[in-house]
Amino acid sequence: MFAARPRAAWAARQLQRTCRTYASEAHGHHSPAPVNESFGKGSVIALGAFLGTVLVFQFRPQESDTWNGVLAKYRSKAEDWEAINSLHTKAMEQAGYDRNLFENASAKHRYVDISYPEAFQSHAQRNIQAGHLASIDHVVEHYRQQHLKAEEKKAAKLAAAGKEA
Repeated sequence: MFAARPRAAWAARQLQRTCRTYASEAHGHHSPAPVNESFGKGSVIALGAFLGTVLVFQFRPQESDTWNGVLAKYRSKAEDWEAINSLHTKAMEQAGYDRNLFENASAKHRYVDISYPEAFQSHAQRNIQAGHLASIDHVVEHYRQQHLKAEEKKAAKLAAAGKEA
């Protein structure tokens, strides 16, 4: 290692040292005359190619809409959304009709005369200890009795209307 040090110092001394010159030090020298520079052949060719492409696509025949057909597949149209929404509405109406049909098949088995029985217990089920939920069987029975009375009144009214006619 010690033998490499003198050689490195000798090699460093042998290298030429260049003097730094700064542009600010050139006092009194004349600057070159201004030169008119053109755009050059490459920029003219690029501009011509761009304008030529625009002209070709501007005046081409409109028979084949291949790109428009490809792009139309991925665009969202108002007609498509209208069709989707109408199908969804029909499906929801059919589901409501089916639910009403199955739940009201027999007047004796309909328990609660409200929109949905889960409304009584629609709350978060977390942090509730076992046995702390109130039983709502008496509420369900109350509404079932009201429903049965209403059904009996309707049946009596229909029977009375049938006898009169």
